[in-house]
Amino acid sequence: MSTFTLTGMRSVQQDNPSIVAHMELRSTADPRLPVEPGRQIDFEWILTPQGDGTRYYGYLMADSFDSVATIENMAGMSLLPSGDRYATSTGPGAERIARFTLRVNRHVAPDAFLVPVLRAGIIADGGKGLTSTTFSLKNHGFRIASLPPQGRSMTVVPGHRGVLSGLTAGMGEDVRLVGVGPARHGVTSVEVDGAVTYHPFSGHLGYDWFDYVLDAGGGRLVSGRVTVHVGDLGATPGVLGGWAPGT
Repeated sequence: MSTFTLTGMRSVQQDNPSIVAHMELRSTADPRLPVEPGRQIDFEWILTPQGDGTRYYGYLMADSFDSVATIENMAGMSLLPSGDRYATSTGPGAERIARFTLRVNRHVAPDAFLVPVLRAGIIADGGKGLTSTTFSLKNHGFRIASLPPQGRSMTVVPGHRGVLSGLTAGMGEDVRLVGVGPARHGVTSVEVDGAVTYHPFSGHLGYDWFDYVLDAGGGRLVSGRVTVHVGDLGATPGVLGGWAPGT
């Protein structure tokens, strides 16, 4: 199974730089892609000691995920009595690999993110208190979304209508088109087969746009936008790519 590195960090003992706690967090989900509500993501949390320190520690901050996910299947780690962080630790010469799963909540805010935050620490002098610690660090994380970002484009010949089909293609059986908004310079409609049509007003040339809404299942709504160009793109430079001829 492929894994992706989310965070890499280290804590260095200031008065003895040969003592270092190296830490890395890996996941089975690609942080370049959104994760959907209800998804389970498996993690490996690797703590590698360097030097002759007494004890090496890694911390996963609970508030970095507990509002959007629940933690399950912990191995090699535990929640501290303070309740604000999970900890793993090891001694000199022994790499420690902790594992856990985060289950994304089914109901989250539309702009929710899951970004694990880590800290590292060292006891170098045989005592009970940390002699070195880092600030909290976060790097890669996940955007939580039922579907990938939505958006389409079409080019329409003046005097004709544009037809856009397949807005839910490849998204699963539960995904449905539930709404299409008005355009500024044309008329939109939905065919029986789910195709969306756009008919520009007489005389309009150039860009226009309208929004649409998908139901990803369970009432989770995702919006997208269709950018329309009426006329010849070659004569009107812009950022719209692709060709979706009108009928």
